[in-house]
Amino acid sequence: MRSVVDRPIFHIARDDRGGFGAFAPNAEVDAVELDFAQRSDGCGGFAQVSEPECVRHYTRLSTLNFDIDRGLYPLGSCTMKHNPRLNEAVAADPRFATPHPYWPEPYLEAHQAIMGELAKDLAEVSGFDEVCLLPAAGAHGELTATFMMKAYHQAQGNTAKNVILIPDTAHGTNPASAAMTGFKCKNISSGPDGYLRLEDVVPHLDDTVAGIMITNPNTCGIYERDLSRIADALHAKDALLYMDGANFNAVMGIFQPGKLGVDVMHFNLHKTFTTPHGGGGPGSGPIGYVSKLAPFAPGSGTKQSIGPVKAYFGQWGMYIRAWTYIRSLGGKGLREVSEEAVLNANYIKARLADTLHVPFATPSFHEFVATDKGFPNDLATIDLAKRLLDHGFHPPTMYFPIHVKGAILIEPTETESLEELDRFIDAVKAVRAEMETSPEVVRTAPHTTPVRRVNEALAARQLHLRWSVGDE
Repeated sequence: MRSVVDRPIFHIARDDRGGFGAFAPNAEVDAVELDFAQRSDGCGGFAQVSEPECVRHYTRLSTLNFDIDRGLYPLGSCTMKHNPRLNEAVAADPRFATPHPYWPEPYLEAHQAIMGELAKDLAEVSGFDEVCLLPAAGAHGELTATFMMKAYHQAQGNTAKNVILIPDTAHGTNPASAAMTGFKCKNISSGPDGYLRLEDVVPHLDDTVAGIMITNPNTCGIYERDLSRIADALHAKDALLYMDGANFNAVMGIFQPGKLGVDVMHFNLHKTFTTPHGGGGPGSGPIGYVSKLAPFAPGSGTKQSIGPVKAYFGQWGMYIRAWTYIRSLGGKGLREVSEEAVLNANYIKARLADTLHVPFATPSFHEFVATDKGFPNDLATIDLAKRLLDHGFHPPTMYFPIHVKGAILIEPTETESLEELDRFIDAVKAVRAEMETSPEVVRTAPHTTPVRRVNEALAARQLHLRWSVGDE
């Protein structure tokens, strides 16, 4: 028997109650009762409940989804950090909010000035010559960058350059972006210390290589120390270096990729610059690039431009939030953000050194990868993740990066307090101890959520989102 809290709204509906009343403003029509049972779209049996029951149902649903405002969200490679409410207040100010693209130019001067300042700020912190704000998400920024790389080589007459090198430590969307641009992807294994060495790259550098896509720090949370040397080797072959900016939160004010050989990079405003994260958008993935790629950028005004990648100005609401964040912190504050993100990750790593296996001795930056090696009683990464739900924490990223067996990727960000970090550490230690003493408790977790373990592979392939009579 389901509890009142988690049973579907359909289980408390009554056939003899009107589910909706539409009251017209004129006296000729008193009310309209909608008979949902007679719907012709296959959704018959729509819940007929009272207004309080409806409100309570959706209020309960709203509490079932974990979010950053409820606690630590340590998803590695995702940078799930707090969105400052100052940003939200400025974005909601009617003097800034929702500019219409068809307003007369004088009405848009301030908005365009802010966009210009944001582009300049991003260029300064990253060391690139120019920044284009238009891409609508991180992966869209990748796609835009790879189209620019392709256009560059075509302009040079290098039509044979059709291969993009992708290390196993690169961000997961990089191969898709390169393939959608028409490139062939070639995987490269990183070195035993978790970073890409020059000697790992050089054997693959031939006349077909258009460039490489490197995430730095990489998806193991390790800085790519050979980045400049790899860039030099690529440039000697007239190939380009794209850097995925997903982990830029670790290095703001510490290193400028545009000054160290990187040709183009995207920013995740939702990761690094605290615009809202998740929920399907809108996102924003500006790109920074060196001057030799400028003619190919969207909106460059040249015949070599790849053309528009987003209508009008792009995602204005994300720009104003990121602009506010940068203005409120300044250059010194942005550097402190990265320093504290690195400090928090290394604090957790040190406190869990006797609890989780860490495969790389190489120093970590803003996140670190651990594994399930040594878990007793045939327990694995997923069991740790599921049991952490009972402790009130969203699990870390599981099984990514994919080249690390049983990976557990932990990123606390800079916005968490020492007390919250300690609560998370204590929870991980408690679950690890349970694996020894009460393995079935861990194996059957979670025990406190409305939905427990499901066949996730089957659910992904046969997703069922419509309730019908008899469903439980």
